[in-house]
Amino acid sequence: MILQQEAAIPQIEEVRDDYVRVTVEPLARGFAHTLGNGMRRVLLNSIRGAAITSVRIEDVLHEFSTIPDMKEDTTEFLLNLRGIRLRANVDRVVELLLDVEGQRTVTADDVQVPGEYEIVNPDLYLATLDSADAKLRVTMKAQTGYGFQPSEVSANGEHVIGVIPVDAVFTPVRKVSYEVQPAKTAVGAEGAEQLLLEVWTDASIDATDAIRSAARQLQEELSRFTTLGAPEAPQAAPAHELVGLSAEQYNTPIDVLQLSVRAHNCLKRSGLMSIGNLLEMSEEELLTLKNFGEKSYVELIERLAEMSYLRNDDIRLQRVRSGAIGGDDQPLDTLPPAPPPGSEPEIAPLRAADGETDPEEERTALGAALLSALREAGSDADAEELDT
Repeated sequence: MILQQEAAIPQIEEVRDDYVRVTVEPLARGFAHTLGNGMRRVLLNSIRGAAITSVRIEDVLHEFSTIPDMKEDTTEFLLNLRGIRLRANVDRVVELLLDVEGQRTVTADDVQVPGEYEIVNPDLYLATLDSADAKLRVTMKAQTGYGFQPSEVSANGEHVIGVIPVDAVFTPVRKVSYEVQPAKTAVGAEGAEQLLLEVWTDASIDATDAIRSAARQLQEELSRFTTLGAPEAPQAAPAHELVGLSAEQYNTPIDVLQLSVRAHNCLKRSGLMSIGNLLEMSEEELLTLKNFGEKSYVELIERLAEMSYLRNDDIRLQRVRSGAIGGDDQPLDTLPPAPPPGSEPEIAPLRAADGETDPEEERTALGAALLSALREAGSDADAEELDT
């Protein structure tokens, strides 16, 4: 009797923010090397990151200049700037500013960054100013990309006096190693293997998220061969294209929006874990989520717009900005129809702007309904007593 091989299941053996060790077994003979090598190449070359691409230092014309009252020369200072690791929540070029003076030690924490970017190693040493009259003003451009980009590419053929292009290390993955061993829990598979995969990052991306992203990319590329030789069928647009995002943006966790605890928990409980999931939902669908009221909806739409996930011409954003949703007055077209004459009024608890039931308003509506019912039954005395 031939026993069927067990399904290979990944297991996390050890995890930190910048490191993860994963084992996968049992794999058929030869597939541990195939998967390990493929994952390693994708992790090192195809995970998106952010880096500084050009630097302008006040009163410095080129990288071989000296900077007054600073211990380091320009070349050494530029190398230190390259060590700044950035976490980007938007895919666009931004400007960073370093403006310090006086005798002091300068670190990455002194760099001013826009809200869409974050420095993950603020303690990084940059320079030492050794005079009370020292002044250092530096403007840097940063953007997102893949792998390594030499300064010649960063310059893009332009040679502006005072702007110094620098080598950019975009990839957030610092090291990847894998090892193949005999499987420990194989059933019915002779020669089954175990893959041990270790990943180190610069902490701008969670190591586990990096593995998931690499696996998705590898899966998408391999899927091209599944229809080889078959008649071409109309292909549906990828989900990320339908909402106008890149694949990376589509899979970005909703944590980057930094919503209030109430709104964040409502979305998580409803299974909406990524930006793409949110943008696929209509206004009506979001407002019907349990405990997710208009106040939370307005907060969500405004955060999506601030972080460039929504365009200015998006109808949802226009409705929020015009006050059609989330305002003090309920729009007339959303009021419930009046009950037919002679029918009992429907008792529906009123809801606050954030979706919570207001107990006081609920009691008021209930009392009005009872009073109306007593009058229709002809018990005016009881109705008057209740009204008082």
